[in-house]
Amino acid sequence: MTLSFIIFLAVAAVYVGMRFGFEEIYLKRSLSHEEATFSATFKSVSPEEQKSVFNFYSQLSNIDTLLKKQGKATPYLSLIEQNTLKAVTYSGMDLRFADRSVVIVLNGKTPAYASVVQQLELYKRVSTVTEVKLLGARFISPVEGVDFSIQITATR
Repeated sequence: MTLSFIIFLAVAAVYVGMRFGFEEIYLKRSLSHEEATFSATFKSVSPEEQKSVFNFYSQLSNIDTLLKKQGKATPYLSLIEQNTLKAVTYSGMDLRFADRSVVIVLNGKTPAYASVVQQLELYKRVSTVTEVKLLGARFISPVEGVDFSIQITATR
């Protein structure tokens, strides 16, 4: 009985202290102190510095996003690099990922139509490539050569 009464008094004292003393006095005072410190720190940073920090954070976020996306595209970039003729240059690339395949659309230039045909054949010989389509080719001039667009479907 005496032990139960002592435990009851201890619990009651802790409850009263938490309810009326600790929360009301200590926590709220600490919170107002921290808010004042935060406000003073925020006011000490100029708008230019705030903007530069925001821009820096945005750049870090963009780099993080690019690095996450690059992991998916890296094997296909090496596939394209290893199987491209020296006469062919690419000006654009679009990657679309599906469940079991990836579709790569390449826009490029080459001196002649023969190079376009050779490039198509090179991609058809790659084991992971399931389909190669010529979406379009157009002769610009003898100096500029041929603009073309190829669609490559490869397994993931």
